Amino acid sequence: MPYPKFSGIDFSKHDVIEFNPDQPDVGKGFRCGRGEFVSYIKGEKIRNELRSSTSKCWLLSCRDGLAAYVTLLADKLTMGTPILIDEDVRYTTFPAVKVGWLAADPRAKGSGSRLMEWAMEYVVLELVPRLGIRFLTVDALYDADLPGQPYDASGFYYKLGFRFTNPDEENPPSDGFRTMYFDLMPLIQQINQVTQP
Repeated sequence: MPYPKFSGIDFSKHDVIEFNPDQPDVGKGFRCGRGEFVSYIKGEKIRNELRSSTSKCWLLSCRDGLAAYVTLLADKLTMGTPILIDEDVRYTTFPAVKVGWLAADPRAKGSGSRLMEWAMEYVVLELVPRLGIRFLTVDALYDADLPGQPYDASGFYYKLGFRFTNPDEENPPSDGFRTMYFDLMPLIQQINQVTQP
């Protein structure tokens, strides 16, 4: 009996690489429960976005093929009320980085979590020192039209520490997404403690 794809691979230790839009067959053999996530990585849309600098994409792959991918792009977090009053910041709009697309092959256990941990560290280590960035955002897909239980990505992000920008938002959301945010400050402080003499 042949072994299942990605069997025995510990993705928590795997390197994340930036996607080159000229690289052929990146998504060959990639599976995902959502067809649009498969066609996105295999098609021209992702390549056009990368070439036009509207997003960047990183891959988690190995000898068995593509395990997962994530795209990041500039964003802003807009809240109904100031959320940083304790820090004497009274804004309701903040600079952020958006998780645009995140997809993982279900056979590659832990690859989606690994990419999110990498993305958080990447933003804190590479972008925060150069730009004002306090939050990660994501529009978590909610699809109520599936038979049986609806597809709701918000649970995955909630486990990682993301919170809803509007916890009172009706469910299912009218546009199919629930906007969530992650406050990077605890991670910024943790990394600063480790890197400072």
